[in-house]
Amino acid sequence: MEKKLQKGKNSNYEIEIVFTDKEKEKAKTEVLKHFWKDVKVPWFRKWNVPANLVEEQVNPEYVEMWTYETLINQWLQDVLKENKDIKFIWEPYDLKKDEKNNKATITLDVYPEIEILDDKWKTNKMWKIDIKATEKEVEESFINLKKNYADYKDTDKISKDTVSKVSLDFINKKGESLETGTLFIWEPEFKESKFFDIFIWKEKNKDFEIDYKEKDLPATFHKRKQEQTPTKIKITVKDIKQVVLPEFTEDKIKKLFPQQTEVKTEEDLKKYIKKEIEKQKYEAELIKNIEEYLLKIKDKHMKIIIPNTLINEEFKTRMKSLEQRFGDQEKVKQYFQQLWEEKTKQFVEEINKASKDSLEKFFILQKVTEEFKLDIDWKSGKPLEAEKKLYEKVMWK
Repeated sequence: MEKKLQKGKNSNYEIEIVFTDKEKEKAKTEVLKHFWKDVKVPWFRKWNVPANLVEEQVNPEYVEMWTYETLINQWLQDVLKENKDIKFIWEPYDLKKDEKNNKATITLDVYPEIEILDDKWKTNKMWKIDIKATEKEVEESFINLKKNYADYKDTDKISKDTVSKVSLDFINKKGESLETGTLFIWEPEFKESKFFDIFIWKEKNKDFEIDYKEKDLPATFHKRKQEQTPTKIKITVKDIKQVVLPEFTEDKIKKLFPQQTEVKTEEDLKKYIKKEIEKQKYEAELIKNIEEYLLKIKDKHMKIIIPNTLINEEFKTRMKSLEQRFGDQEKVKQYFQQLWEEKTKQFVEEINKASKDSLEKFFILQKVTEEFKLDIDWKSGKPLEAEKKLYEKVMWK
């Protein structure tokens, strides 16, 4: 069996195999053995049926396909053993058969090799990240944290610190109900638009009407079905709850945050919140700066080609993540069906491009840290370990 490797332009190799009639016949015999136990021929005991009679009982296309698979698997195992220095990705594709000449070719991707065009990238620097949490940010986070443990008590009038349930009844000019719905009105709505100020001081179990002028209304007040246009919306306040924020005493803090032993008072808690906000801001800014740094290197100083096998795997991962966000695969399909064909195509292309870009950044990050001789444990799973060490290396002092 003769084998020939030819390096391709897209982080891959085209591998050619040429085999003899004898080798093909031997592979075919191995394939037919898998069918022996299921073939029944009069006057022959199981396992004693001649190979030519077994072959007559099996679809010739199956025999041909599996014969080539047997030859290719044997050939690929030999290629891997003989070329241990090449980092193949075990997902062969693009099989081409030349049955007349007992020849086949197949493509096998390899992990990308980065070509360094020059060393000027080593002079690139990053500005020092100096992130501070404002008092307003700390206070807002503190209040939001309290809301997670708030009590809700019945009250009679709506205010900006209540949660209210209201019903909507869309009415036409004849006074007929066209559609009904339910909404919850609370802090996010009051922040979203001044329109919601109409609810302040409205009383429980009482109703009022507003004109239906769609362009002046928030989206939540738009009628869903478009057969008829309403003239009015009748709004009834069904329930109102007063949000009662807790007092964070030392005992309550100890109970709610047992891991943060240094946090004992509300002041300690605010300091802890400030530290966490600054940590999140630092990591977000770090990721942004590293991405910009790697993008400059990729565009000007290094060349990398990501093989299709890796892009396809990353694409599948991202689609799985999308399915989890939607709930399941069927809901993703339904979402795509709602889009125009062109929009769906564009959406898929964007995910594919994001997959490619993400892999390029990852491999260039690996190469850069390797060139700087930074000690990175890639298998540890420590978040942002490589990014933090690279930042410390290239930050303006």
